[in-house]
Amino acid sequence: MGFFLGGGLAITSREDFLMILLWIIVLLVSILVHELGHALTSRKMTGVTPSIKLWGMGGLAYPNTQLTQKQSFWVTWAGPLAGLGFFGLIVLICCATYGFAVGSDLTMYLLFHKTEIYPETYIALKEMNPPVLYMLDKLLWVNLWWSLMNLLPVFPLDGGQIYASIERSPKKVWTVGMVTGALVAVAALLFLQKLFIAILFGYFAFQNYKRLQHLKGHSR
Repeated sequence: MGFFLGGGLAITSREDFLMILLWIIVLLVSILVHELGHALTSRKMTGVTPSIKLWGMGGLAYPNTQLTQKQSFWVTWAGPLAGLGFFGLIVLICCATYGFAVGSDLTMYLLFHKTEIYPETYIALKEMNPPVLYMLDKLLWVNLWWSLMNLLPVFPLDGGQIYASIERSPKKVWTVGMVTGALVAVAALLFLQKLFIAILFGYFAFQNYKRLQHLKGHSR
């Protein structure tokens, strides 16, 4: 899935193939960091070794035991926080390597496509190995934006699970998840041109729709 959604079908050179491989590595590392946040927190709280499953649309962590409401709350939050922590670590490495001013400026340039940058930042960009720059760009982007998007109230994302823990009405949970997922999918496709995000949230919106239909059928 990473190969396909990263543009693997459009490969025309060895450099393109290298970039796809680096993208798959970024996906693997970032997903594992997120799921390890869940899993290690669960093991710390329960003493039971959890499991991690990687699949086509990301990853899942299973606690392999019954969690209390408080434990579930912190285990759910731990995934996005691990991703944001990993993002912070990458920023610190940039600042330690190039200095705080250039490192922070480089981060803003890669995340927000900032046009006005320090001359020292431009020099650092020119001297950086293209594969290293590519991985740095993707690691920053994935671990910041995906961690934040994971907190949206769309089940089964972490934000959807947190919302489900405080909202007693399953109908509201699935409805909010369906609408939010559909809006994000449309925005990702039309405005951001991010095919992977559009497919992912479209799939989640459909999942929430099916759960809502099942709930209505069960009520009847």
